[in-house]
Amino acid sequence: MPPAKTLRDAYNAANPTEPLSPGDPRYVDCTDVRGDEDTVRKMFRIISFSDKPTHQLFTGHRGCGKSTELLRLKERLEGDKFYVVYFAADEDLDANDLTYTDLLLSVARRVIAQTSNDEINLGDALKTVETWFAEVVYEQSEWKRVEQELTSQAEIGLPLPKGIPLIGRVLTRLTEQIKTGDEIKKQIRQRLDSKIPQLIGGLNDLLNRADVEVQRAGKKAVTVIVDNLDRVTRKDLGDGRTSHDALFIEHGDQLCALRCHTIYTVPISMMYGLSARDLGGIFDRAQVLPMIKSHEPQVSGGGPSPAGVQRLRDIIGRRIDVGVLCEPEAVEYFCQACGGHPRDLMTLVRNSIEYVEDENQPRPITLAAARRAEGQLVSAFARMIPEDYFEKLVAVHQTNKIKKDDDHQKMLFSQSVLEYADEPDEAGSDTEKEPWHDVHPAVQKLKSFREALNERSRPAVES
Repeated sequence: MPPAKTLRDAYNAANPTEPLSPGDPRYVDCTDVRGDEDTVRKMFRIISFSDKPTHQLFTGHRGCGKSTELLRLKERLEGDKFYVVYFAADEDLDANDLTYTDLLLSVARRVIAQTSNDEINLGDALKTVETWFAEVVYEQSEWKRVEQELTSQAEIGLPLPKGIPLIGRVLTRLTEQIKTGDEIKKQIRQRLDSKIPQLIGGLNDLLNRADVEVQRAGKKAVTVIVDNLDRVTRKDLGDGRTSHDALFIEHGDQLCALRCHTIYTVPISMMYGLSARDLGGIFDRAQVLPMIKSHEPQVSGGGPSPAGVQRLRDIIGRRIDVGVLCEPEAVEYFCQACGGHPRDLMTLVRNSIEYVEDENQPRPITLAAARRAEGQLVSAFARMIPEDYFEKLVAVHQTNKIKKDDDHQKMLFSQSVLEYADEPDEAGSDTEKEPWHDVHPAVQKLKSFREALNERSRPAVES
């Protein structure tokens, strides 16, 4: 896949939402400018070394490259003969309203669907789970109707694959109903809430049977990777609780009750405050993927970070032919304006194409187009950030530190504040580097931020 040489091809090559598959020539290894932590290797080693199921969290800002790294992990695990079930939670469920029961149903749905596609026989475990759902989720008369409908649909090939067993089709219907229907969503959740031990028990029966069958086929343990849970909406539930707390802390034990290796993505905001301590007591490990270090921290003098900027140039250059399409000044502007955020980098490149004035001129993506593209990003933050946050944002920018309170967690979740990591010290140092933080460059362009910065920088007047 050579770099794009036309604006049309460049627009599609700069798709900001597309994770890269393993082996994609556009992939750029940024480990050395993300704190020199190989998160894929660490997660792989924890799984491959453990004799018992492990339950890990993987986090980082949305769009920082987690999905690409998880797909690389999947390939590495499969290369070591692990049986991997990978899926994005928001494909099955509603990220604006997602509970742990929804997630457990989705895991069951995906395990059954993939083992069926791979012709792995789960035997009596399927029938046991099917009978349980017939008794708990449906009344007997309702179950007969559902069974007839799903059997008929499978026979004519609509809308579910014919090879999926009945319970797999039931779970597909349930998760789709949870995603789209308010009333039936409440009914399903109410019926399941008091029966969670049985639901987990049935799911574990499926996983145990899958483990036996895949090992008979010469493979290793089942591993479930659930992506995009970091997109779950952060809602205030009162009493200092959030929807994130409800999913990962209050019901973290249920998520860790699955008898298989699991990896769940989690919002980076949960790595701070009391939630971080609570998560550490529930899950085996949490791995963080920081932003690409595009600049030095303000407390160290600031300025561009040459290695990080070069990786950002490489990311652009693997996708589009910058010598043909971009003014050099535009490329440098993209690298600084994105703050080391890969998705924002691609968004800036793509948006700049919309502002090209003359498609036929040499290097049509100009500095002027890059600046106008940044304006879209600045406007998005302007509509989002409360006015009383700017003084706190200035403090983050000047100290490169965040407080462990609710406001700063919201800043991390909204990506108005980004997390970075420095490379480790010389060999022999026993001091672990702490992450540092800075305000997104687009936020720094806002008038309210500049006014707050000027006010904070103004010398105190003696009385």
